[in-house]
Amino acid sequence: MSSLDYRRSRARLLRRIASDPQASHYLELAWLEYRKRHYEAAKETVEKALQQMPQSAEAHLLLAMIFERLEKMEEAGEMYRKLLREHPDFSPAYREYARYLLATEGTMQAAESHLLRGLELNPRDGLGHALLAEVYAGTGRRRQALLHLEIANWYHEGDTLLHQRCAKVLMQVGEFHQAVEHLRLAVEADPRNKEIRSLFRVVKRSQEKKRAFLFPVFPFFRKRLRS
Repeated sequence: MSSLDYRRSRARLLRRIASDPQASHYLELAWLEYRKRHYEAAKETVEKALQQMPQSAEAHLLLAMIFERLEKMEEAGEMYRKLLREHPDFSPAYREYARYLLATEGTMQAAESHLLRGLELNPRDGLGHALLAEVYAGTGRRRQALLHLEIANWYHEGDTLLHQRCAKVLMQVGEFHQAVEHLRLAVEADPRNKEIRSLFRVVKRSQEKKRAFLFPVFPFFRKRLRS
């Protein structure tokens, strides 16, 4: 989202809140701030939504994700576990808690279990399939990893986070050409994301060096590979 789009969306939501301060409007604004990486503002806004909707699964999920971004990992973990206890049929909670486990504790078995439960509730969750592929790649199950990457792309084409996760898995299994393509798509979807742009350049350079090593005296083939 460009800065102009963000400002317009924020101004529109603030007008709505001024005339009708519904919890759903606060929640929409909190997601906007979160995606713009304004985590303190997102936290303050989602807490206002929770004052009106204290049982909202979506609001609690967002708050847990914000705690992660603020590096309050214990609070995030407690929030995820509470969310799963109180909303056992809320599929995004299983996916995000699994992602949290992969990022903080590296417990592949627990992450796999939560991802499978989430996908049982919502088989069309593309990011859930991509995360499950990451688990499979990390535990040596290459075929299953590639299968779930393929499924992931059926449902979430154009999603920046999905492309990042897919690229990570593809690099793990040695499919660097496809990883470069996913990173290219991620850059297109979020051109202002410096982390993605930097990773794209690094992986692309590594792939080009690999090609040059494989074909040092055959420029014709190097040209064909680049095309």
